[in-house]
Amino acid sequence: MTSNASYETLTSAVTVAEDFRDQVKGRNILITGVGPSGLGEATMLALAAQSPNLITVTGRSIAKVNESIAKAKAAYPDVNIKPLVLDLSSLASVRKAADEFLATPENLDILINNAGVMNIATRTLSVDGFEMQFATNHIGHFLFTNLIMPKILAAAAASPAKGAVRIINVSSDGHKANPIRFSDWNWEGLDIVPEEEKGDVESLKMVDTKDLSFKTYTPWAAYGQSKAANVLFTVELTRRLFEKHGVLSLTLHPGGIQTALQRHVPDELMHKWLVIYKDYVTWKNADQGSSTTLVAALDPKLNEWTEGTGYYLNNCQFDVPKEWAVDPEAAKKLWTLTEKIVGQQFDY
Repeated sequence: MTSNASYETLTSAVTVAEDFRDQVKGRNILITGVGPSGLGEATMLALAAQSPNLITVTGRSIAKVNESIAKAKAAYPDVNIKPLVLDLSSLASVRKAADEFLATPENLDILINNAGVMNIATRTLSVDGFEMQFATNHIGHFLFTNLIMPKILAAAAASPAKGAVRIINVSSDGHKANPIRFSDWNWEGLDIVPEEEKGDVESLKMVDTKDLSFKTYTPWAAYGQSKAANVLFTVELTRRLFEKHGVLSLTLHPGGIQTALQRHVPDELMHKWLVIYKDYVTWKNADQGSSTTLVAALDPKLNEWTEGTGYYLNNCQFDVPKEWAVDPEAAKKLWTLTEKIVGQQFDY
């Protein structure tokens, strides 16, 4: 249970941050994927109003990051916000950004892994040769989070409350489209795909995926895999960190929001989505779409977390994700796979 049962679909992130202002004041926060009019910017603006010690914001483009910072500084001139260039699709960029962040004096109380890409129409590889959605949404965040873990653990050691230091991974209900393809996570093509690695046909049909053989790359299935990875990463982080170090990791669906995340979605398909979902999806603005992130990051009642509480929030309350996204054995398997991909092991 969360603190406030009245929070719902259209609750404002500004309201959540104000209600939990004591969990923001004087604390150090990092948000990935901050740019004009996006969820990262809305999350930053809501937090900036409540006197944090420092907000570090990351993005691929320093110009776009600084544009968002300028908006926050115009409203809250005294807020301390620092930019950090981070391209999550590049392991070299991730390592460089982590080194720069580790060189700063502050510890880290709250990490919000918000950045992402979605529905890239054709199979596109990152500079390191990884399918772009998996590279950006999962691999980059996995490596960055683990590299900066010393600052998170130091904050937890100094925290008076177990669970107050948190790692929040912004996932999506898109995780219901496809599990992790452990046999072909890079979508190189298989003649035979194991049944347990095939996605949900009905979910995929809803978003106009034409190839449902699961043998070759399909945009929404690959996006679904990357979002399932966000949830599984959360499960394994909490298993490794909560009891031993007092660090809680949670994940969430922000809701239906039209932002730059959909920049790879063709206009014709976007129009179709709006028609399909109009009867059962309440479209949110960026502020409303950031509220669930802030409930996960700030609500002090969640310090009482137990395994039965769950990992996944939707519309500011706990929700039930697809089984394949919270399977503890799959979470361990994904952790091991990702360590192999990045060429580095992490143990706390």
